[in-house]
Amino acid sequence: MAEENTDFYEELRPWFELKVSEFSKEGYSNIETDDLILCFKSFVWKHSIPSYYYQQVADILNASVNQYFDYKSLEAQVYNVSSLEEINFEEFF
Repeated sequence: MAEENTDFYEELRPWFELKVSEFSKEGYSNIETDDLILCFKSFVWKHSIPSYYYQQVADILNASVNQYFDYKSLEAQVYNVSSLEEINFEEFF
């Protein structure tokens, strides 16, 4: 779907914020709304964005911390660093 503009994700921002607050209550307070949006842009909805608004909201609300960490671990694998000292591991916890 060609609707990957900022307005599209801004329309869904309240749902992303709700999910981030849920993650925070579970003890994952370092996950930020923009990080979760980026996760959906480049991982969850990389190949196809659900057509209907209710499906998009359901995807966001059903997202798990494991899904987010899968995205972060994939990002770490393709992130170009020369040594482990350059990676900020605090972001993962």
